[in-house]
Amino acid sequence: MKRVLLQSMLSAGCLATGLCLAADTPKAIKNSKDAPTAKAEAEKTEKPLRIVSKIDVEPVAHLSDSETREVSFASGRILKHVAQARDAIAENHKQDAVRHVEQAVKLMKIVDGLLPHYKVKTQITSGDVCYLDEDDVTPRYVTLFEDIDRRDVISPVIRAKHEAGLKVDPTTAPKDQNGKLAPVPLVVTRADVTYTLVKLDVDLARRTLALASKELAEDKIKQADSALHSLQAGGVLLELEEIDLPLKQTADNLKLAEIEMKDGRHDEARAALQEAIDDLKDYEEQVGEKRGEEVKALHEEITKLTAELEKDKPSPAETQKLATTISKWRESVSKWFTKKK
Repeated sequence: MKRVLLQSMLSAGCLATGLCLAADTPKAIKNSKDAPTAKAEAEKTEKPLRIVSKIDVEPVAHLSDSETREVSFASGRILKHVAQARDAIAENHKQDAVRHVEQAVKLMKIVDGLLPHYKVKTQITSGDVCYLDEDDVTPRYVTLFEDIDRRDVISPVIRAKHEAGLKVDPTTAPKDQNGKLAPVPLVVTRADVTYTLVKLDVDLARRTLALASKELAEDKIKQADSALHSLQAGGVLLELEEIDLPLKQTADNLKLAEIEMKDGRHDEARAALQEAIDDLKDYEEQVGEKRGEEVKALHEEITKLTAELEKDKPSPAETQKLATTISKWRESVSKWFTKKK
């Protein structure tokens, strides 16, 4: 089987050794009178190295493009079940929480069984002493997706990171009228931030799911929630792209409002819509008269809806119609990206 040598997979110890060797190397001699003669240099290069290392990397399993997408999807479902388990804990539905954790554990086993891995053989020799070691290495992170449209995964993660920053205890945090957590509304509050890449730390996911399962079995509900929260807050990497464009922020907030409305989260949808109104007002000041009239008309429509939402909660059927309306607003805003002002 073909073996390849990958310098990038050197262990931390090997890298440290390399750095130490570099640090111990004498500085270049500046004065020509101190420079070594050609003969001395030749003798120096002929001396055997005092330490030699070699790393062989043997690919054992790899994924096709199709399999990579499926692993990505399965990993996203892990986070979905984690969020549902935490919701169940907040509502005192222990059995539902147990079921969702079990589902996440099953998915974790599927992902573990499919991850590409390599056999890494390391050999370090110095004199008569030879160090040999063999490791089975798998990637630590799995890329989930490259957009913000997946509310079932992204929204709970962002909330969990916000909770972690504010040190909010979900088990004692305020609840809404249905007994559910009353999280800080999810809105895009910076015009220059959009999520472009999401990665799951599979090592942390494996450990925290096992811990949460154990804590639930022992009826340690708060500790189980803490374990799940740590996965959401610390086990998901959100890579960001910088964009300085109020119109892009408007589109993102309208998308979030649509998602929240579809789920019947009227207060969260209203908060995102209010942010969209502010974004549109900022954009209106930057564009010409014709486009400015269109922008003003749109934020007046949105303002009317937010006022209605503040007074009365729409029925389930009306809620879905409103979600469709918000979606059309977002489509209109998106078209402005490519149209002339």
